[in-house]
Order: sequence, then C-alpha cells, then structure tokens
Amino acid sequence: MTEGRAFSLEVVAPVFPVADVVAARDYYTGCLGFDLAFEWSDTDDGPLSYAIVRHGSCQLHLSASTAESRAVAYVFVNGVEAYHDAVQRGGGQITCPLETQPWDMREFEVTDPDGNRLVFGEHVSRLTEGAD
Repeated sequence: MTEGRAFSLEVVAPVFPVADVVAARDYYTGCLGFDLAFEWSDTDDGPLSYAIVRHGSCQLHLSASTAESRAVAYVFVNGVEAYHDAVQRGGGQITCPLETQPWDMREFEVTDPDGNRLVFGEHVSRLTEGAD
C-alpha cells in the first residue's frame, strides 16, 4: 500500500486538552524540560488558548478546554534513563516508575496537572547495544 508514495509520516503531535494553558505550558517547560514553540490567544487581551511545546522533534499542543476527556501520548526517547532523572529533578509528576516492560521497552509515565498522560520509552535493544 505504501509502494510509490513520495511521503512518509514523521512526527505525531498530540493535542492535549488543558484547563489552564499557562499552567500547562509552565509545567512542560519548567518540570519536563520542553521549550515553548508557539502561543496563541483568541483575542489581543485574552488568556492563552493554545500553546505548542517542543523537546527535540517531539511536539505537544496544549489547547484550552473544559472537556473531561484526557489524552495519552507515547514518546520514544533516546536516553530514557537520563531523561527520567532530569524530569525527576525538575519536579515532574512521575506516576509510573522507570521500569523495563515485558514488551521490551524501558519506560516511565508522567501525568500533567490536567490528567493527560505521557509515557516516555526506549527500546531495550538500544540500551543493550551500547553496553558492550
């Protein structure tokens, strides 16, 4: 089905519904080490309604919402243990500890202040390749 196509999907950028875009932006930039890439207000003097945070090629879009539903994003990481340590030092809310899972991923989970979940993982084979 992909034969002859001149394109490939490179990055997914989930949109997380958040109650307070400023608080969410500050959590991602302050605790999880993301950089601010974009901000938007619906009016010149209104509150932020949208923001994009970025860490390398990973982007998360934060959208003001009163919805009850929450999102989950799986982020593949190179150096998951070092990132876990940085998130821990930054005060990130780690809800599942760094562990090697039966599906051959070393991963941990973070929940943001709005209940959106991010799972950061690295293939175990990548971890063992550099161990020799």
